[in-house]
Amino acid sequence: GILILFLTLACNLGGQTQTPPSSVEPVLPTDTLLPTFTETPELPIISNNIAECKKSPVAFTNVGLGIPNPSHKLPTIGDVKTIVLFADFNDAPALQTPEQVFSLISPNAEKFFNDISYGRMNYVLEPYFTWLRLSQPSTYYGEGIRTYDGHLQFLQEAVTLADANVDFSTANSVLVLVPTDAYAVPYGPAFGANAGFGYSADGKIFENGVTSGADLTGWGFLWLNHETGHIMGLPDLYAYQYDSANYDDQHRFVGGFGLMGFIDGNAPEFFAYERWQMGWLDDEQIFCQTEGEQTVTLTAIETIGGVKAVMIPVSETKVVVVESRRRLGYDANLIKEGALVYTVDTSIYSGEGALVVYPILENDPYRDQSPLAIGESFTIDGVTITVLEATNESDTVQVTINQ
Repeated sequence: GILILFLTLACNLGGQTQTPPSSVEPVLPTDTLLPTFTETPELPIISNNIAECKKSPVAFTNVGLGIPNPSHKLPTIGDVKTIVLFADFNDAPALQTPEQVFSLISPNAEKFFNDISYGRMNYVLEPYFTWLRLSQPSTYYGEGIRTYDGHLQFLQEAVTLADANVDFSTANSVLVLVPTDAYAVPYGPAFGANAGFGYSADGKIFENGVTSGADLTGWGFLWLNHETGHIMGLPDLYAYQYDSANYDDQHRFVGGFGLMGFIDGNAPEFFAYERWQMGWLDDEQIFCQTEGEQTVTLTAIETIGGVKAVMIPVSETKVVVVESRRRLGYDANLIKEGALVYTVDTSIYSGEGALVVYPILENDPYRDQSPLAIGESFTIDGVTITVLEATNESDTVQVTINQ
């Protein structure tokens, strides 16, 4: 119970603090197909040290970094079906049709997961286009989402109202959308329960779910991909504790990289580490380096195929990671292309810096200048990364472990 409560508080803290910019609408490719290689680049002979880079999840509160990903989280491979329900309130009745609200997330949310999983996840949203009237005013649920029990009750009530008309037996999770002008429900958090607990329908227990809030119009469809990232097991990469007088301080860990950080960032594609944890990258696409000096060509994370990351274990729970970022796919707004260096520490909790992008440069709060260009070098935790070559879709890096 304690673990669950922690997650709910954490997610909700996040939901409260991460306010969308009022006037900035994210510009994202909705129909850009990821480039595919006519021929998959040959994989180098990978050292058989991959186990050294698989750090098990230590700081796990139903979200957390680490491998393996716990089995009670939302599946990430093959068909993954979410039932979408629409719920309104006597003090905030729906002014739009369910179809209009659904169009805020679909089909873009489904396409995002299909793209960043390299086609491995077929995310299916199955809507029941009927407004379900919940029993209490919107203020009740706006308070409820701040606690585990309240959020559970919210989901269970909507599911129970729809149960006679909806078959939940083949679903993996449920999403409840509320009117976007129900301002007493300010944000939409993820719900994550321990294995075997949660809401139920048709003889099935659901550990994972999501409900929306009034901030959906500010974030757009990527809000759902962020919250669904949580129910797949991924933590928040922005900071829960930050200087309230400085909005940017909230993004001091990863800046504008990665959707689990800043939803409105310039480079929302998932990190290689997250994709590996989700099963979207194979072990053969990770070069786990434990000694000496190696030169590896990394294909851009936004493209299919090839080696995607060099990982260097530096402690029992921590790895240094290098990946290649290009102005492709959902990273079309990337400011500077190059090899991106970051650390992953599975002993650090959600919202506390489990993943940190380097280098941290002055006057660059969103890490826009962090990717390393050809000839640039950076050292962290005794590991030096230098970019030797760069193409439109790859970076060749020399990684030296300083003894």
